[in-house]
Amino acid sequence: MAEPAMDEMTAVRQLRADAPVPDLARLAPARRRLLDEIEGRSRHGRAGWKLKAAGAVAAVTAAALLSTLTLHGEDRTPAQPVPTATPRPTSWVYHQVRLVLLNCPAGMSFSEYSEVGSFDLSPGTRPCDTKTPKSFGSDRWIRYDGGSTAVPDTSTGDPDDVRAWAEPAGSAPGQMLPPRQTDALLTALPDDPDAALKAILKKSVPTRVTSAWRLTQAQRDFAEVVEVLSGASAVPADGARTIYRILTGLEGATGPAEVTDGEGRKVVAIGVDGNFRDAAYERNSMQVLLDPETFAYRGVRWVAGMDYYVGGKASGGPFMAKGTVLATATRVATVVVDKAGDRN
Repeated sequence: MAEPAMDEMTAVRQLRADAPVPDLARLAPARRRLLDEIEGRSRHGRAGWKLKAAGAVAAVTAAALLSTLTLHGEDRTPAQPVPTATPRPTSWVYHQVRLVLLNCPAGMSFSEYSEVGSFDLSPGTRPCDTKTPKSFGSDRWIRYDGGSTAVPDTSTGDPDDVRAWAEPAGSAPGQMLPPRQTDALLTALPDDPDAALKAILKKSVPTRVTSAWRLTQAQRDFAEVVEVLSGASAVPADGARTIYRILTGLEGATGPAEVTDGEGRKVVAIGVDGNFRDAAYERNSMQVLLDPETFAYRGVRWVAGMDYYVGGKASGGPFMAKGTVLATATRVATVVVDKAGDRN
């Protein structure tokens, strides 16, 4: 069945359920080692890295976590802490995320602790303002072994207070690998893009959604690779370059296009052209944002995948030309910390 639409306030709250880890590619490759032997998950036949049968991107409907949402009045980029030693299983990965989107009713769904997912502008009771973007910030923490998740507890008035709950990563269909396993996967990634994609598709956790069959295989592969990339606490420099080669080599790959993220940093945007329909969650295309020099993960953005009118032409809703940027989810910081609530 179709994903229920929700306003952007509700959706943004889901972002608050995640937290930052050391910036991708900031840790030296020598400091990253294989942390654990990852159990393989059987996958159905996949051949050729340009067309692979993979599950569509995990699209978990954004939970109603409005109490965890913080609206930031100023755009600022905090200092990046110096990475520490290899994380312990009980360490936490902190994500600071900024979401900038058109001031319109919107529906969003995200992967378990990632910005990866789908975005849709929806008709609503208020007008769609395409001229004045809105900006929201969120903090989230994921335990390194995936055993728990935490978000700020805004009910106490103390910004350092958090509420955590046991929700093991990867324990249910559609959930992401825990950061520990994701780091191990990307650390051991082969240099060859073909072999590397096969390794990612074998180990990652795809989600099947009702609209998945409408996606091209390249779209599915793209979403799965970006989800894994977004879930790491750090990616070795050579691994980041390999991921870049995978993404730009997919069938229908677009870019890299030089743009800026929600923090004003220079990034390159890479996407995959594919199947789009004038229906919820099928109009728009997700693109990944990477550092132009290191290819470190910087977030994702959504653009119109086709020409369409919000709410349909008869509704009088605004026209969205193909390629129009609708929203950007920027990973401001990714940091390994000792406990939930720590930010550096």
